[in-house]
Amino acid sequence: MSIRQDETDVNFLDIKPADLEAAAKTLRHELEANRRSWERTVWALDYVRKTYPQDTKLIDALDTIRHHLERRM
Repeated sequence: MSIRQDETDVNFLDIKPADLEAAAKTLRHELEANRRSWERTVWALDYVRKTYPQDTKLIDALDTIRHHLERRM
């Protein structure tokens, strides 16, 4: 009895350089989109805090969105 697994039973992951380049490009685009969204959220949060300081629900919601976008960056 052998504990060695046959080569036909092994699933090999074949990653080509083109796949890595495409994945890196996609990741860069996603990070850039997150950064832009974060900037807009910070701007909106500052605006709401100055213009509508009594609207705590909106401020809390925008702050939560900002926090989640920061974690994604």
